[in-house]
Amino acid sequence: MVKRTGEVVMGVIGIILSALFSIIGIVLNMGMSNPEVMSQLEEGMESDPNIQNAEMTAGDLSSIINAAESTGSYLVILGIIASIMGIIAVLTIVKNKKPVLSGIMFIIAALVIGLGTIGFGFVPGLLFLIAGIMALVRKPKKTDPVY
Repeated sequence: MVKRTGEVVMGVIGIILSALFSIIGIVLNMGMSNPEVMSQLEEGMESDPNIQNAEMTAGDLSSIINAAESTGSYLVILGIIASIMGIIAVLTIVKNKKPVLSGIMFIIAALVIGLGTIGFGFVPGLLFLIAGIMALVRKPKKTDPVY
């Protein structure tokens, strides 16, 4: 029996970091829907001489806000998907139940969080990827039966 402590630890840390992306997305969505934050953004845009020289209009500000709102929703979805896949992978690798399924789930979660966030999810993606490779590669030692 192979001990899977390394995979479990890396998986749990990856789950926590992936969940942080969801929290960041929720905070972004809450901030963009708050009228006080919006008014502070508009005041900052009007008072900054660098922005006035660049001739940024109110339409540009609204497009930036729309992009931030969609980014927040995107981060929430990616974080939730990667976290759920990580949880399933950790639950299936505990006590060496299904290491192949767990390895595949870890690798898919790594792709979701690592590539989906365009590299910002590098650390949880790397942890999931290493845990997935370890789950697939490590095999129990075969013992010869004693006669």
